[in-house]
Amino acid sequence: MTYIFPSREWVNALCLNLNNDRDFLNAINGWKIEVLLVGRNLSPNVINHLQRTYGINKIETIGVFFRFDDSCIEASLIINPDINSYQYVVIADYDVWLKILSGLSDPVTTMLSVFRKLEVRGSMVTLIRLAANIVSPMARVIMRTPTEIIK
Repeated sequence: MTYIFPSREWVNALCLNLNNDRDFLNAINGWKIEVLLVGRNLSPNVINHLQRTYGINKIETIGVFFRFDDSCIEASLIINPDINSYQYVVIADYDVWLKILSGLSDPVTTMLSVFRKLEVRGSMVTLIRLAANIVSPMARVIMRTPTEIIK
C-alpha cells in the first residue's frame, strides 16, 4: 500500500514502522518527548488535497505531532495546529520539508543544508540532541514507507 503525504494514514504508518525498527527503537531509547513539526506556505495542491480529504475549508498550516517514550507512542497529522500548545516545535515552509524528504538518503547533510530555514521553539540543545540520535534511523524507516508526495 502506498501512503499519501501529507495524510493521517501516512503519519500512522510511519509511527507503526518506527516501532518495528530495531535501530530506531535503540536510538529513541531513553527519550520521553513531544515534538510538533509544522509546515507553512502550503501549495494549492496540498491545500486542495487536505480540503477534499478532511473537509476543512480554511487550511493555513499542517503539523505532524510525535510523542516518543522509548518508542513512537503517538503520531498524528494536525491541520492548523496551535503551536503555542506544544513545548517543542519545528516550523518550516512546506517545500523545506519536501527537501528533507527528498534528501533522506543523506539525512545529516540534508538537515545541515536546511538548518537555517527551520524555526525552532523550545530548547534548541534538546532538539539537536534528539535529531542527532534519531535522524538517520528515522530516515531509513521513512524511505521504506511507500509514499506518494503531494507537492
